[in-house]
Amino acid sequence: MKLGIMGTGKIVQEVLPLIASLHPEKCYLMGREHSAARTKKLCETYRLDGYFLNAGDLLVADIDAVYLALPNNLHFAFAKQAIDAGKHVFLEKPATVTRQELAELAADPAMQGVFLLEAMSLHYTPAFRSLREHLADLGPIRLVDFQFCQYSSRYDDFCAGKIAPAFDPACMGGALMDLNVYNLHAILALFGRPREAHYHPTMQRGVDTSGILTLDYGTFQAVALAAKDCHAPVTSTIIGENACLTIRMPMNKIDAFEITDRHGRTQTFDFHTEQHRLYPEFVEFDRILREKDTKTAQELLKVSMDAVTLLEQLRPY
Repeated sequence: MKLGIMGTGKIVQEVLPLIASLHPEKCYLMGREHSAARTKKLCETYRLDGYFLNAGDLLVADIDAVYLALPNNLHFAFAKQAIDAGKHVFLEKPATVTRQELAELAADPAMQGVFLLEAMSLHYTPAFRSLREHLADLGPIRLVDFQFCQYSSRYDDFCAGKIAPAFDPACMGGALMDLNVYNLHAILALFGRPREAHYHPTMQRGVDTSGILTLDYGTFQAVALAAKDCHAPVTSTIIGENACLTIRMPMNKIDAFEITDRHGRTQTFDFHTEQHRLYPEFVEFDRILREKDTKTAQELLKVSMDAVTLLEQLRPY
């Protein structure tokens, strides 16, 4: 793969060591004028093939795909530029901030021969795929409770008035868009769209720093908690009449789960490896491109569309 990376923020800094281990044919980095020094330093540190400070220059470079990790509110505009330039696009979550934006990207005439995927790590992990296969073992589902409460490294700055994009409503930040999006994707992938959904946020400075998402599926109820203003050990459960499935880690890091039947017998499914947590998503992205796996790409895009639709409907600002 010949890859162009758009962005220099926290997630890109986490991804760059992984990218180096994947040995792409070429890899370029795009920052912006305000991050020129950081862009140059990252390029040198990871021995990339070059860097740019605008999308136009990156998109005429020798690349065939773009990993887009800019602030949420910029996803649509930069993804459209990349698609119109004939590049495959791997969008950091959330894919876009409105359903209309994602629908417009998917319907772009330039999408012929181009793949558009969301970098939602859980969909690509062996653990989540196995979880889906074992869902029937639980019997009829009665309750679902997903959690992701993580005290943000930027929360203290936020309280002091220094607002990072992850807390900025203008950048479409907040707990729903940043953390609960993982819970929402997992629930949608497992159960489809709910009959009804509501979001109950804790608001500070015009943004949700934590909140509870409730989803009504008729025969069962689902709840998803996420917080950037407090921390708790993560224990998520899917409870059926026959057994309970427990996940003891955030959904963006899922590599194991256990099933305990109603008689107390527990079976553990462990897929832990020493690989970077995002390794499977980049391997799968590369495979989909190489094999032109339109079926898988369309299935993943449908989940992304359902997620964006609900995020837009429920976002509290």
